[in-house]
Amino acid sequence: MKSSTKDSLITLAMGTFAVCTVISVIYLFNFFYNKPSIKLAEYTVYATIKGKKPDPKIGRAKIAENHQNDKPATFDADGVSRRFQVKGRLSLAYLYIEALVDYNRPLTVYDDVYFKINDLGGHLIPDGNALPVPPAEISRYLYDLRSISYYPTINAKGKKLGTKHDLLELLHDGANIKINAFISSDRPGSVMKEVSIYYECFKESKCSINEIK
Repeated sequence: MKSSTKDSLITLAMGTFAVCTVISVIYLFNFFYNKPSIKLAEYTVYATIKGKKPDPKIGRAKIAENHQNDKPATFDADGVSRRFQVKGRLSLAYLYIEALVDYNRPLTVYDDVYFKINDLGGHLIPDGNALPVPPAEISRYLYDLRSISYYPTINAKGKKLGTKHDLLELLHDGANIKINAFISSDRPGSVMKEVSIYYECFKESKCSINEIK
C-alpha cells in the first residue's frame, strides 16, 4: 500500500514537472519569437525621412550634428546658429532632432530643446502634436513645422504658458532665415546628435534650403 502511494506521488510529481516544463517552453517561445515588432506603418513620416529606404524627393537642411556642450546651459548654452536661404516653394517641412544629456542619456522632463527660426520659437514642447517615432535609447523628436508648440522663455515654461505657430510660413521662396538651437539642461554633457529640417517641394518644382556661409 505504501509502495503504491509512493509510486502515485512520484507519478504526480513527474506529471507536474512535465506540465511546468511545457508551459515554460511555450512562454519562452512566445517571448523570444513572438515579440511585437515595430510597424513602420505607425511611423510613416519617420520612415520617409529616416527609414531604410528614405524618400529620394525629401531634401535635408543640416543644422547641427554631434554638437556637444560640456557645460550646463544655465552657465553656457553653447548652441548652434546658422543662416539659410530658401529657394522655391516647399510643400512640407519637418523638424527632426536626436538629443542626449549626460553624454549618453535621453532627456528628462526637466530638459528640452530650444529651437528658433528668426523671431519665432523657443523651448519645444514634446506634446501631442509631435509625430510618432520608434523607441530608442536616445531622445528623438519629430515635428511638422506647420504646428510647433513651444514656450517662448524659460519663465513661460515654468508657468506652462505655451504657444503654437506655423514655422513653415517662414520658409517661403527667397527667405533668408536664421536658426538657433541648443539643449536646455542644468547638467553638463548635452549632445545634439542631429538637428535637421527635412523638406519636400511642390509637385514638379524645385526647391532648396542652403546654408549661407
